[in-house]
Amino acid sequence: MFENLFSERGLSLDRLKVLIEVRDAGSIAQAAPGDPVRQSQYSRQLRELSEFFGCEVAQRRGKILKLTTQGERLAELAREQLRSLEDFRAECKEQSVAFTIGAGDSLIQWLVIPRLGKVIDEFPGTHFATTNLRTNDIVQQLTDGRIDFGIIRKNATAPGLKSVSLGVVSYVALVPDQLARHKKKLTLRQALAEIPLATQTTDGQFTSGLRAIAKALDVLLKPALACQSFPQTVAALRSGRFWAIVPEIAAPDFPSGAPHRISDSSLRQLDREAMLAWNPRLVRIRPNAAKIATKLQHVLAL
Repeated sequence: MFENLFSERGLSLDRLKVLIEVRDAGSIAQAAPGDPVRQSQYSRQLRELSEFFGCEVAQRRGKILKLTTQGERLAELAREQLRSLEDFRAECKEQSVAFTIGAGDSLIQWLVIPRLGKVIDEFPGTHFATTNLRTNDIVQQLTDGRIDFGIIRKNATAPGLKSVSLGVVSYVALVPDQLARHKKKLTLRQALAEIPLATQTTDGQFTSGLRAIAKALDVLLKPALACQSFPQTVAALRSGRFWAIVPEIAAPDFPSGAPHRISDSSLRQLDREAMLAWNPRLVRIRPNAAKIATKLQHVLAL
């Protein structure tokens, strides 16, 4: 059995590990930055894999050695097999098995981390890691197996991935009490026109939605503070110098009644459905993956 794989030299776990490292880094130079000896070793190991399989797994593009399409495919196959072996070894040694969850910073901070303990309680031999990623990166890393689960927008779901709805992420407009001089009369239009706004600007969908709301209210959107994440926006809100529109799940961080909330139906335009996504291959190669996916869906429901 498997005589063809073992009739020639050149295939090893070390070489497959190098292939995966180069795949994740993007090139040999990025996988071993500033280390010409290691880069040379990696190049040799990839060449030996090419000779073993009878196809080029890496190709030079200018001065950079990158994986070919066949090399990318081999890296995905290798990742699955090594992950299975790693899980099997952990099981035999009665060690914990790790799963990685990718999501935006706000969802990690306000949704995943506060509720993850319930999953760990049910799967005591399992631990988790979170990684802060943009939606496109989550989809890509789910596809190639670098992360196990991801939380993405419904309109970002990709063919080949399994996904289930967690519910709708809604948004709330919050104004520090000291800036809301006329609480009962303060409107969203007044806040946009008269009060310093701190807002998340790196989320294209959120920013375009907020711009559309401002346009409909005939107000020029000019944030006083541009933030890279919603947690940064909440920090600005806490300073008392800015108002902000943040995910509703962040609101419990504030005492009841402070800051002031602005009710406006136009904020519903910012709503987005969140999906828990994973690669179906995960269920085939990782123990308890299907059960963990079901538990995550229940625990993380909005």
